[in-house]
Amino acid sequence: MKLLDLPVDVLLLIFPYLDAPDFLNLTASCKALHEPQFVEDAQYWSAAVRNTFRVPNQPVVEHDGARWLKLYKRLFTQSRIYTWGSTENGCLGHSLEPSLGLRRVSWPGEMEEVEGLGIISDVQCGGWSTSLLTAKGALYSVGVMDGLQGHLQGLTSMQRDMLQPTPLRYPAGFTQPHERYDPHTAIKQFSAGRTHLLAVSDSGRIWSWQNIEHAALHVKFLHFETKEGQRSGRGTVRKVVAGWNKSAALVEGTGIVIWEPLQRGHDDTAIEDAALVLESAVVPNTNHRQAISKERRETPEKNDVSRVDNAGEVVNFIVLENVVLFNTSIGKVFAALIIWNDNSQRVNEPVELTLTTSDNATPDLATDIQGSFRSFAVFTRSGAVLTSTQDRLMLEIQRQRTPQQLFTRIPALQHRDVISVAFGDYHFHALHSPGYITSYGHEPRACGALGLGGDADPEGRLRGIRYQGIAGDGRLVPHAYTEGRRVWFEHEKRDWIKFLTAGGVDPQESAARMRMALGSPDVRCQGEVSEWVEQQGRDWESKFNLRNEDDDGLGAYFALSVTAAGSHSGALVLVNEDLAEKVRLACEYVWANDHFPRLRLSDGTEMPGTVPFDEWRYGQPKFDLEAGL
Repeated sequence: MKLLDLPVDVLLLIFPYLDAPDFLNLTASCKALHEPQFVEDAQYWSAAVRNTFRVPNQPVVEHDGARWLKLYKRLFTQSRIYTWGSTENGCLGHSLEPSLGLRRVSWPGEMEEVEGLGIISDVQCGGWSTSLLTAKGALYSVGVMDGLQGHLQGLTSMQRDMLQPTPLRYPAGFTQPHERYDPHTAIKQFSAGRTHLLAVSDSGRIWSWQNIEHAALHVKFLHFETKEGQRSGRGTVRKVVAGWNKSAALVEGTGIVIWEPLQRGHDDTAIEDAALVLESAVVPNTNHRQAISKERRETPEKNDVSRVDNAGEVVNFIVLENVVLFNTSIGKVFAALIIWNDNSQRVNEPVELTLTTSDNATPDLATDIQGSFRSFAVFTRSGAVLTSTQDRLMLEIQRQRTPQQLFTRIPALQHRDVISVAFGDYHFHALHSPGYITSYGHEPRACGALGLGGDADPEGRLRGIRYQGIAGDGRLVPHAYTEGRRVWFEHEKRDWIKFLTAGGVDPQESAARMRMALGSPDVRCQGEVSEWVEQQGRDWESKFNLRNEDDDGLGAYFALSVTAAGSHSGALVLVNEDLAEKVRLACEYVWANDHFPRLRLSDGTEMPGTVPFDEWRYGQPKFDLEAGL
């Protein structure tokens, strides 16, 4: 029998046993196999990317084989880490900032001293830190894990700022993963919480850190067992989550386990290699593995949201400050209140959340859930992204409001190919599958957490940020929630913005328009001008006729992941340096004759000036000014 005589299903079963070069050689061996159905097989390439580079799965795009193939090729040489926001404790990894007295970075900047670490596969922000995972399974961090420790326990316990990526250590006798591979210490998935970090190794062992300078603790449990060396089955750790003030793990046969973060004592930093968790709680009814019967699915008991045969299997979960949320295999979302005090350590029965909003009363099915601290987002099968807060959720759990009041539909997130949402304390970002990031919320003290530039200067106002109060808190205009405000990685766009805010080619002619857009208490003009600028700043590869130079369609800067915590953010970005340089040269001084924009506003107002009115590159949007509320 010839290879091509085999059924397609059999061929797809063979592919996972081939490495990438052999797979590409096989699909290139004949015309029949050199079809997108095989060359861009999503199951093969998503597994290849995740197994080779330890990149976390992205459920929203896991079936996009062409995308995974492109990422596989570019990850070998093009991964870069960008960070922005508050520089407190050196959490951005920009080593020069503290000595210069800088407190904020409002544009994305590359983390320093990363080149020698190898391929970066994941990045996550903690409250005062940023941590990286490499393709070898090694973890590195900058900043401090716990920025409160010295304030609460005295200066002798204050953690030292790490201004460059520092490898997270293991107890004496364990292999350090940046030196050589060991399944017990090579990390396959990690989670950064506010003051600690959790990780699970290739063997299935849980490790916990609360200080960059201290060795990890192997997490063990008194009341149940975790097993290593198996891919599935009872005791297998499927995922860990480091929350605001709790640790959590999804363990097969047990469910979602909650416990308090482990702390090393000052006397045992060098000798302890494991810690036994004495007090833990399991989220009720999260250990489901069996299939759901059709009869039960169609006729569930109305108020019995906790029945094993009605909830489904846990797909993903998050841990907020006081609540754990999870979505299941049958599209449902549940929330359970965490009760943790001296008298009781437990998690209440989960309550099912109805996925409706005030503008859409039709329930939807969930495909993913993401969030941290006091904010979260639910991804639905219809392509919607529903956002909410812990405060609203508490009222829902206590049945003090209708389900329609729980979620908000931000227009810029609906059916816009959103892959993930990352929340800081007051700001959040969305990652879109075409490789760009949008920003929402506000940045305290103009700290730069939105990544839109400005430093409380006119450039920030031209991006749609309104600065208020003595501290200069920056809040996005309502117009920004219709199409979103994108994070720019290109330096030339920053130069262009500075040129416009200086008045453009004729500062005197544009002075009245600048006062109207940037200095007026009326938000309408600022909102619409900033939207016009937003459109002009998109897709400069096409704008300057360089799309044919983009051989894989991913652009010069392709964001693979985004993260946020506290007042800072970060992103893993694939940078095509050749294309980026061509864009830079193509637009060099090309805007030297640009004037400050002159628009006809949506209410009919004509901005003053003598230059012609500017046209909208993608058409004037219909703004929903209630969208961000």
